[in-house]
Amino acid sequence: MFKNFMNKRTTRRKECDYQLKYSFIDENVGAVFGGAEVRDISVNGFAIESKDVIKIGTVIQGELPFPFLEAPLKFVGKVVRIQKTEDNKYIYGVSFNEIDKNGQAKIGTYVEKIDLDAFLSSAIRKGATSVHLAVGCMPVCRVDGKIMHMDVVPVSAEDIERMLFSIISEKQKDDLYKNSELDFAYTLPQENRRLRINVFFEKGHPAIVAKIVGSEIKSFEELGLSSVLHDIVNKKSGLIIVSGPMDSGKSTTLASIIENINKKRESVIISIENPVEYIYTSKNSLIYQRDVGIDTPSFSEGLKSALRQDADIVLMGEMKDLDSIAQAISAAEEGQLVFSTLHTTSTIECISRLIDIFPVEQQAQIRIQLASSLECIICQYLLPRADGKGRILATEVLMFTPAIRNLIRKARIEQIYSYIESGAEFGMHTMDSSLMDLYRRGLITKETAITFVTKKEVFGPL
Repeated sequence: MFKNFMNKRTTRRKECDYQLKYSFIDENVGAVFGGAEVRDISVNGFAIESKDVIKIGTVIQGELPFPFLEAPLKFVGKVVRIQKTEDNKYIYGVSFNEIDKNGQAKIGTYVEKIDLDAFLSSAIRKGATSVHLAVGCMPVCRVDGKIMHMDVVPVSAEDIERMLFSIISEKQKDDLYKNSELDFAYTLPQENRRLRINVFFEKGHPAIVAKIVGSEIKSFEELGLSSVLHDIVNKKSGLIIVSGPMDSGKSTTLASIIENINKKRESVIISIENPVEYIYTSKNSLIYQRDVGIDTPSFSEGLKSALRQDADIVLMGEMKDLDSIAQAISAAEEGQLVFSTLHTTSTIECISRLIDIFPVEQQAQIRIQLASSLECIICQYLLPRADGKGRILATEVLMFTPAIRNLIRKARIEQIYSYIESGAEFGMHTMDSSLMDLYRRGLITKETAITFVTKKEVFGPL
């Protein structure tokens, strides 16, 4: 019955459940104050459910406390429709007579179905690196590492499902409900931008996280990467890892490395990613890009196949588990140049993680293998710039000299840091020295540097 009442609306409306405080003048008793539930709304008015008896034509005024507005929206309206429910309540249709135009525009945004492409384009224009959509929550995006609430009202389960199902195939939909998660890449047509999208379930409803891939592949110099990478990309074999926390630009650094090789070397490169992010155009090198779940069943299986596919260089998007790490080490030992990423906060932690993931009885052998196969570990952070205009890269670089390889074999990992501090002639530097350099150049604040520095006393006298 209530559905039929709402369907008489000529303008687009959206079902909701907000508490309304209102008042009207009754000719018999004077001012009447009440409360009701707003059950649906449009740019022209709304429907409420109340026990109060209100006549057609009654002028009411009140406040709508929408969560997407800083203050309740004040309005004056008129009752234009009435319907009695089976439980002796009344459904009233109220049209707006007077309402704040800015608030009315925001109601229009709320009521109109969200177009995913337009929504993502808006986030990109804000400079966002990721977008989060969850049922019942205001959408948020991450700009320069900080969370920013978007000027959009909370999205419903219907909104998310409609947006999601408009861009995935039936097979992907089946995979989502089978595995409760889905990873895929999406190209935003009007922006010509790639997005890495992860869908998962939260409180029984789909939630979406979209990571926005850079519009172009930047050079080492543009990213602020160490010049030692120019030597690293010329190596014929070995394992090179880019580490760092989430949202530290690891994929961007790997893309820069692969594009550098693509321009300068004649090689066969196989990229194994989940999903494929940056799209390469083969130049001097021939590049194959394989999407896990579409082109190969897993990272480890894709890496096994690369050994039979005449690859000179392999990029494995992420070393996620024991199998993928073991395969990466084996490929490096067998003569391929392997690039990958790992979520660790320092170069030394990266080595420890690679060893500790294996059973205790295998760790001695793994130390020997890593000592011979590792060539370089880069750890990086993206930090807010002092001028507030974006973020800047801070790095730690560990090059594997004979002395450091010997420390790994002898399980003396904790001694490596002092070698990094004194290893400038080999292209090494610590995160602390990178932070100090950025601070002295005025590119980051002292507060930012101290937040990430290992030895805080370094900044004591400054």
